[in-house]
Amino acid sequence: MRDRQRGIALLLVLWVFTILGVLALDFSSYMRDDAMASVNFADETHGYYIALGGMNRAMWEAVRAREQGPETGIPNAQRSGTDRQAGSGTDTGPGGPRLGMQDDDIMPADGQWHDGELAGAKYQVRITDEGGLIPINKVGEAVLKKVITNLLVGPQSQVRGMDRRTDNQVSEIVDSILDWRDPDSLKRVHGAESDYYLSTKRGYPAKNAFLDDPQELLLVQGIDASLFYGGDGIPGLRDVISVFNRSGQLNARTVTAPVLQALLGVDEADAQDLIEQRDADPEAFVTTLGTQLAGIGDAESGIDGFVVNEPAHTVRIQARADTSQPRNQSNVEAVVELSSDEFDGPKILRWLDRAPWDGMPPTGIVPGDTA
Repeated sequence: MRDRQRGIALLLVLWVFTILGVLALDFSSYMRDDAMASVNFADETHGYYIALGGMNRAMWEAVRAREQGPETGIPNAQRSGTDRQAGSGTDTGPGGPRLGMQDDDIMPADGQWHDGELAGAKYQVRITDEGGLIPINKVGEAVLKKVITNLLVGPQSQVRGMDRRTDNQVSEIVDSILDWRDPDSLKRVHGAESDYYLSTKRGYPAKNAFLDDPQELLLVQGIDASLFYGGDGIPGLRDVISVFNRSGQLNARTVTAPVLQALLGVDEADAQDLIEQRDADPEAFVTTLGTQLAGIGDAESGIDGFVVNEPAHTVRIQARADTSQPRNQSNVEAVVELSSDEFDGPKILRWLDRAPWDGMPPTGIVPGDTA
């Protein structure tokens, strides 16, 4: 009887130690997760403010470039990313030394990433002139058709030609975009209005107003992820359009290579060659671009005044900071009007503390396509 009692007591003791061991392991796991969360939070916070610092510096440089930029031609500071890196040298001004600045070292609005350093941490920043992108809310039907054709068919679309199916697809997309942005409910031949969108699984009406964000195009009939995001050396609509270019014109001084691909139907290498030609001879490039685009438009497109050459007015500034963990990379983005009669200094039109992911969507997922 006593041996049996001892066995029960031993079993109870073993159970107690087992429970205590499980609790200890669970507590240590919890403490480890809590410590890791604290490290990640500190890393993210540090990265965010480094990116914010890069953003503010880029904004200051964009304003400075506009103030110093000549009325014609391209500023000497607008060089390729290999010729210039942010964060080198010093500049002594009225406020004392400014880290990483030089008098002739102004970050260009070229849509390229430039490296910088702040408080021992590295960041990257790029400035894209919204005027150098296609004004989706103002561009005419002829130019829009040219852009959609080149993005669908690819380089040298005018040589390859289009079959009837592709031609109908282009017409459907162009008419649908025009129907989406116009204020009326009159459907174009290949377009779509609210009756179409409400009759499908989409379940929303046509906007019948200007686009507020490029992502809205994913709601338009005929536009899928491959056309919006691009791929295989062909840019997507998101790379070439702007909802903030309200002038309805294209700034040749800051036009990007993807936009040249979309407008001229050239491949990636040829578009980059054109950008290099612009840097070498700005005036000749503006004349050549205007001549090449003259054959696209019609009276509605207003192509005669489509190409301009002026300092950047509204820019998109993107900044990202490198952190100890790649998953903690911080991204900040803003659209800034550099000069405004309403504000003394730049005016923020849009600010994103957590900039959206700019990679390709996962395979098989088509955003906005619920039909």
